[in-house]
Amino acid sequence: MSIPSFTFTAENEADGFASYRDLYSVGSDVTASGARFHARVDGYHFDRLMLFERRLSGVMHSRSPARVRRDGYDHYTLQLLCEGSFQGGALGAESPLNKGEIILFDMTRPQRTLAEGAHFLTLSLPRDVVEASAPEAGHYHGRILPRTGSGLLGDLMRSLARRGDTVPDKAAAHVSRAVAELVAVAIGTDDASEAVSPARMAALRLERAQAFIDARLADPSLDAETVASGVAISRSVLYRLFVPAGGVGHYITTRRLEQMRSALQRPTELRSVSTLAYDLGFSNESHCSRAFRAAYGMPPGRYRAEMGGGRLTNPDGPPISPRQLMAEWVSTLY
Repeated sequence: MSIPSFTFTAENEADGFASYRDLYSVGSDVTASGARFHARVDGYHFDRLMLFERRLSGVMHSRSPARVRRDGYDHYTLQLLCEGSFQGGALGAESPLNKGEIILFDMTRPQRTLAEGAHFLTLSLPRDVVEASAPEAGHYHGRILPRTGSGLLGDLMRSLARRGDTVPDKAAAHVSRAVAELVAVAIGTDDASEAVSPARMAALRLERAQAFIDARLADPSLDAETVASGVAISRSVLYRLFVPAGGVGHYITTRRLEQMRSALQRPTELRSVSTLAYDLGFSNESHCSRAFRAAYGMPPGRYRAEMGGGRLTNPDGPPISPRQLMAEWVSTLY
């Protein structure tokens, strides 16, 4: 089975700019810069990794604080400039990239990019995959990675763009991990130096507890006692591990809400909000809706409508559009 992919060309659309803006509306606010507009996007989906090769001009992408709060995205994105003019960075702190440079973005934080006659690659990876190899990645939000360490990462990104439609799907998970390892190389993370430290031991215990929780989110009785017993640590140790996350119970609810949000974004997800709530371990739909509104600023039904999820009712119908594919792919990052 081949890697899922799509191609979008603005010239093939009745209103090219509006179609491009709609394509990227799942993750950013798109505005025209005033220069002549052009867009071509080739997208590839590797397991929990997305890669887009874009040729773009006259376009600004931004994620304001309000946008960040609304969509709740929590992954990393890398941008590699191949040719042309490209600026990017934290909101209000953008800087130009030189050919061959890579900039890293934490999607939980505001940001902006501007492309004028640019050919560049955009790669998105889940936070847990990146931080398993590069735990300090978040400190590099909006920063251009050191050229001395990012060359191998750039080579891999270019290779994926050239060979994206020939990579077997069974190799996709390995590709994601390879990218994360090269991010660690690029930012100079020395994971080995932490291998036996108390901080590293705590991180490993936390990862094990998080994996235990994620595998049992559908169980409505999941609680701190169950987790502590399941990963063979005391409740006091477990509580300390989850203090930064607001506690074990808060983390469980947050992960359920993230799974709910991802499901609501998928065009192929046809379960009702009520069914999803019970399938994700919420005690009732009302509890789920209140928690979802508190986290994302709107009830689940409205979020689904705004994000375009749950619209594919006939699997034998017309092909899925690039925008629907984009929403589907983003949901796999969580």
